[in-house]
Amino acid sequence: MLTEGLQRARGERIAFDRATVRRIDADGRLHVSVSPISKANVCPYFGREIPGGEAMGLDPDRIYQLYRDPGELAKAVATFNSIPLLSKHIPVSAADPQKEFVVGATGSNAEFVDPFLRNSLVIWDASAISGINTNEQRELSSAYRYVADMTPGISPEGVPYDGRMTEIVGNHVALVPVGRAGADVLVSDSLPEELTPMKLSKAAAARAALHAVLLPQLAQDSAPAEIRKLTDKVTTAEKLAEDAAKAFPEAKIDVAALTKSIQFALDEAEEEPKKPEGANDNDDEEEEKKRKEEEERAAAEKQAKDEEEKEKKAMDAAISKAREDAKTDAMKAMKALREAEADVRPLVGEIAAMDSAEDVYRFAMDSLGIEHKGVHPSAYPALIKLAKAGSATKKPDSIAMDAAHSSDFAKRFPTAGRVMKV
Repeated sequence: MLTEGLQRARGERIAFDRATVRRIDADGRLHVSVSPISKANVCPYFGREIPGGEAMGLDPDRIYQLYRDPGELAKAVATFNSIPLLSKHIPVSAADPQKEFVVGATGSNAEFVDPFLRNSLVIWDASAISGINTNEQRELSSAYRYVADMTPGISPEGVPYDGRMTEIVGNHVALVPVGRAGADVLVSDSLPEELTPMKLSKAAAARAALHAVLLPQLAQDSAPAEIRKLTDKVTTAEKLAEDAAKAFPEAKIDVAALTKSIQFALDEAEEEPKKPEGANDNDDEEEEKKRKEEEERAAAEKQAKDEEEKEKKAMDAAISKAREDAKTDAMKAMKALREAEADVRPLVGEIAAMDSAEDVYRFAMDSLGIEHKGVHPSAYPALIKLAKAGSATKKPDSIAMDAAHSSDFAKRFPTAGRVMKV
């Protein structure tokens, strides 16, 4: 059987015959008439989990056995009435009610019947009800505040402990797949031994031990996946602790202390099941093959994604360069057009509505009768230059009357100046 330390990580299970204690009302809410939500027993806690542990000089990485005293649970009964039922473990208060996680509530009839603290429940969230019915989220884990009295002793059942929980005050109950709060002053109760369905596998037990040490110190979104990789193949507690220290250097793991915790978990875990008759040794090879294929698939997906990102960046750079080149070309073309207009202005005057410098030069040469067929456009400015040079040396036409002709007119008509105007 699991020790109560490992049971603690499993939460209290909503138990009893569902036909007699469960009902669905007209609005779809699930009512559970009675369910265990905590238990008086001895459970292990790291020193860092115990309220006031640092002030009491407790080693944060040492495991201490704390007794959830039945007398203290009995006195705390009323504090477990009408408290929130959450979809995850998170401290709640009137100032911070965590409404998005509230899926139900406890009843007002809490009672302590040694060793269980029991109460009725109502769950009004459809997703939570579905999780209960499919066994995906069926376990209960109570969370509460308490004062630790680190006076050692032995429980009535003969279990030694390092301290007792006193002045217990309920905060909430959580519906979880695997119950564990992990906050400094809120702790999760254990699954009653009588209701334990099965032992943890060695891999799951090792994972639970690593979670207890690492999760409070690491990013919650990344640690579980990395921990699962470490425990895919459990070798020895010491090797696993060393691997964890290498994988999570920021956690500053005490390898010796972690080795003890993992070994404790492995000792209580279920032995690996024997292979059924007829099973061959190729099963492990097949599993290894599948694992490698999965790794290769993931690597291929990552490579494809990286290449796609690289191609996108290259495309963006090409588009940006094309835009810059087009802008530069347009500016050059406009400059050439204005220069051509200025170049031909002395010969043909102002030119408008031409799209390019070549069009301007062709128009000017056509107007001046300059033959340019077969001439490369780069030579057009030279032809215009020659035309301007020829124009500058040509003698302009005279518009003055010849002086001799004026003299002949006076001789022929001497009295012309005396003609009267009428």
